[in-house]
Amino acid sequence: MAIMSAADVRLVTTVHGSPVPWSTVLSTTLPRWILFAVALPIVLHITLHRPPWPFTLGRLTLHAALFAGLATAHAVVHAWASRPMMPLGGFLFGFEMHVSRVWISSMPLLIPLYCATLLTAWSIQQLRERRARALRESQLESQLQSARLAALRAQLHPHFLYNTLNGISALVADRQHERASGALEQLAELLHAAFRDDGRDRIPLSEEIVLAQRYLALQQLRFGDRLRCDVAVAPDAAACLVPPLILQPLVENAVVHGLTRRSGAMRLTLDARREGEHVTIVIAHDGVELPRDWSAASRSGVGLSNTRARLANMFGGAAELMVRRRAGGGVESILHIPAPLSAVARSGEATPAELQVV
Repeated sequence: MAIMSAADVRLVTTVHGSPVPWSTVLSTTLPRWILFAVALPIVLHITLHRPPWPFTLGRLTLHAALFAGLATAHAVVHAWASRPMMPLGGFLFGFEMHVSRVWISSMPLLIPLYCATLLTAWSIQQLRERRARALRESQLESQLQSARLAALRAQLHPHFLYNTLNGISALVADRQHERASGALEQLAELLHAAFRDDGRDRIPLSEEIVLAQRYLALQQLRFGDRLRCDVAVAPDAAACLVPPLILQPLVENAVVHGLTRRSGAMRLTLDARREGEHVTIVIAHDGVELPRDWSAASRSGVGLSNTRARLANMFGGAAELMVRRRAGGGVESILHIPAPLSAVARSGEATPAELQVV
C-alpha cells in the first residue's frame, strides 16, 4: 500500500508537468504507512486479549480510544511529513487546521483498516478455538476408546477364566490330580500374561502366539490326544503389532465349540502371514461344524462379539473378522487387520528368544 501511494503521488505530479523527486515522494508518503505497520500489530495484539465481542461498554470504550489515538497519530504524522508538498513549504491555514483536515479525510482509509484488524483478530480467535475443540474432542475420543477397550477386556477375562476353571474342575472330578495340578500351573502362567496391563494398545504377534500356545497346552492337559495343534507363523508376521488378547477368544471358541461337543479327536491349526500392511490369521479346526442356521449377526457369543467390537473401536472398517464353514469339515476364523511392524523389527534386531515362534 505504501508503494501504491508513492506511485500515485509521482504519477499525478508527472501528469501535471511538475514531477516530484522520488526522495521527496517517499519521505512524504512512507511515514504514515510505517506508523500503520507499527501500530496495527499492537492493535491486533490488544484485540486478541480484549476483543470488543461480546459487546460491553468497557470494551467498546477501549477500542474507541484505540481508534481515536491511531487516527490522531496518523493525522499528525501525515501532516508533518507532507509539508514539502504544501504550497510555499508550509500550511495555508496552519498546522492544526491541516491535522484536522487529514483526520477527517483519512476516515475512509482508517475505518476499513481498523475493521480489517478486528476481523483478523476474530479469525485468529475462531481458529484457535476450533483447534482447541478438535484437540479436546480427540482426547475425549481417545479416552472413550480406551475405556471401551478396557470394558471389553474386563468382560473377556471372566468369560475365559470361567471356561478354563470348568475344564480344571472336570479333571479333578475324574481324579486326574497330576493333570489338574499341571493345568493349574499353566493357568497361573497364562493369567500372569493375560492380565498384565503395561499400557500397550498393541503388542507383537509373537507374544499373542505364546499366549495362545499356553492356552492350547492347558487344554491339551484336559483333552490329551483328542486335541492336536499345529502353529505356523511367518517370521515377518510374528513381528507385526496386534491388539492384546485378540487371538484368545478365537482359539477358545475353536476348542470349546469344536471339541467339547464331539467324542473324537480334533486338529486345530493356527496360521499367520503378512500381506502388505496387513496380517492375516487363520484359526481352523476339523471339529463340529457351524449349524446351518448360524449367522454372525444373530449367533455370536461373548468372545466373537467382543473381538468385533474391539476391532471396530481400534480400526474402524479397516479390519475384518470372518467365521465360516471350513472346506472339508469344521470351522475357520479369518482375522485380517492392519498390523505395522514393531520397532524392533524395523530396526532389524532379532526377536527375543522367548517370543520366537517355531
